[in-house]
Amino acid sequence: MEEKVVTVCILILAVIAANAMIADMRSVGLSRDAILTADSGSEPSSSVSAVVATAKLGSESNNPVVKAIARVGPAVVNIDTLVVKPSSNVPSIFRDLFGDDWLFGSPTPSRGQGSGVIIDAKNGYVLTNEHVVHDVRLREGQITVSLPNRQSFTGKLIGADELSDLALVKIDGANLPQAKLAESDELIIGQTAIAIGNPFGFRNTVTVGVVSAIGRTLSTPNGTPLENLIQTDAAINPGNSGGPLCNIDGEIIGLNTAIIPYGQGIGFAISAGTIRSVLGELIKYGRVRRPWTGMYYYELSARAARQLGLDSPEGALVAEVVDGSPADKAGMMPWDVILAVDGEKIRSADDMRSFMLRAKVDQTITLTVWRDKSKITVKIKLEEPPENLRR
Repeated sequence: MEEKVVTVCILILAVIAANAMIADMRSVGLSRDAILTADSGSEPSSSVSAVVATAKLGSESNNPVVKAIARVGPAVVNIDTLVVKPSSNVPSIFRDLFGDDWLFGSPTPSRGQGSGVIIDAKNGYVLTNEHVVHDVRLREGQITVSLPNRQSFTGKLIGADELSDLALVKIDGANLPQAKLAESDELIIGQTAIAIGNPFGFRNTVTVGVVSAIGRTLSTPNGTPLENLIQTDAAINPGNSGGPLCNIDGEIIGLNTAIIPYGQGIGFAISAGTIRSVLGELIKYGRVRRPWTGMYYYELSARAARQLGLDSPEGALVAEVVDGSPADKAGMMPWDVILAVDGEKIRSADDMRSFMLRAKVDQTITLTVWRDKSKITVKIKLEEPPENLRR
């Protein structure tokens, strides 16, 4: 009888544990592992260096994948964050007045975990996702960076950008390993893709797949669209965020950032091109200076196109122009339709948004605009948006 009771209890605990794991996966939200509070707390059972060392003993020593992992693996790091959060959402003014322990309860430590990769050994720059260090940005917290060789460093947040989901952390260390960022954005559908990271606390986990698609756009839970993403079927799980996606040469072609939790083999990485465009801004300014036109534009409907004298509903319809903005200074008006920018055809409002993500502050752009049933040319010098509109 006692044996049956024990057996039933074990089965119940197993079911509870399985449900808890499913609930934890669902809490990740749509394709993001931004909040990683669960760490196994144990030492990694294996590391990239150990796997490669073992492979050298067998016939796999000349395997291109093994060689690629040997190049990039030592530079892939684990990132732990620790932030003290208030136990409730009571405004800080009341906490300062009454104290944390009285009525509101004591602040509680919140731990997160993700991955990163050293891209500049000389300066100690570690690339990761913004959502991995997001809480540290909002509150004073700690960042700990651990290498596969068991070296551990305190990290300093240099800069972060929520729109691209990229962040840069600095560590002070000598003889650090370094991974190389791919110089070209040219990818072939079906080419080998290697993901390295720390899913669920299992450090330096390697998964292999292919580049499934390129140029993907993903809507995230916070409403920020991530564009020009690489889609891969290499397994990516919570904790992989910030780890590299590599090619067969061991070069970083992307930074793992998102998954579809209710799908299989659908992961996404920020492209090397996006990383290059953001990196310099993070190093120099600690943020990404993004340009602003001062226009609000929407999709052009077929009905509006006919009323404006256009043959097809292609273009971005300007709905509003902010007073004193660059667009206002250039003479843009509501009901203008943007047909092209710098010779690049604009078929939709999304095309215009994509162009602006690549544009720079102080750049002068040339718009082909449809107004009063004819084409005109308008030049706009891009500026930074007012501080209250920056993200």
